[in-house]
Amino acid sequence: MSWHQFEQVDDNGRILFSDDPALRLECVLMVLETAEGTITLDPAQTRHMPTALFEFRHALGVGEFGYVVPEGASLDGIPEEPQIESAILFGMRRLPPEFSDLRLPDRPGSGDDGVHLDEKRPTIFDELRMREPLRRDPDEVSFGMRRRPPGYVDLRSIPGWELHEIPDEQPKLARRLGYTYSRLELRTPDGEIYSRTWVPHDPEWATAALRHGYVVCLCGVELGIRAPYAMSDAQHTPGMRYESFRHGCAVGLTVGGLVAYVDHR
Repeated sequence: MSWHQFEQVDDNGRILFSDDPALRLECVLMVLETAEGTITLDPAQTRHMPTALFEFRHALGVGEFGYVVPEGASLDGIPEEPQIESAILFGMRRLPPEFSDLRLPDRPGSGDDGVHLDEKRPTIFDELRMREPLRRDPDEVSFGMRRRPPGYVDLRSIPGWELHEIPDEQPKLARRLGYTYSRLELRTPDGEIYSRTWVPHDPEWATAALRHGYVVCLCGVELGIRAPYAMSDAQHTPGMRYESFRHGCAVGLTVGGLVAYVDHR
């Protein structure tokens, strides 16, 4: 039983990597929006991106045992969720219903013009970005990246949003011994806390977040965190978590993108 009185921004959370069997996002293109233009990151270097999940604790249709679609509602008739709509107003992108099933049409490692990526790169920025293609049009503007063919699914950076990882030895969720926790605060461009959760500190995850400078953040009513009634975490398999993630996308109640990471350790 938790001794902490949850606030409106306190949600269920988890940290993992994008290629986890519960997400299977290792082949999704990741795109940074910069002042110089759009940068498409090399998928061969972003298969194992640090990812943070924020599953709403307080939302329409969410009870103690998870999200329940209103009886008789079609996919087009799912009620809007205010937390989703407010995130979109601040620039977050709604994930399309088919998002969890979309994949790259070609193998990572070669450009769409047949140009192979260099194996060695001198900096982390060069390591992550993709090689500039041959220009098909003299007026085409290319910022060191290859052209992104129509139909690709992607996760884009969300300007102004930040994910803060803050040491917290008193995790607020329950009194446990032997763990070092982190408080994750997902903040909107105006500095307000959109969602907050506590997770056990993972040095590998934090190192990857520092290295990339960005974290994949997904928010929604159903992300595979909350186990079904009377089921333990051990019984809640990655396959079951993935199906929950797919369902959250299918009903249009998942938003996400690449968010700048801020470390307070």
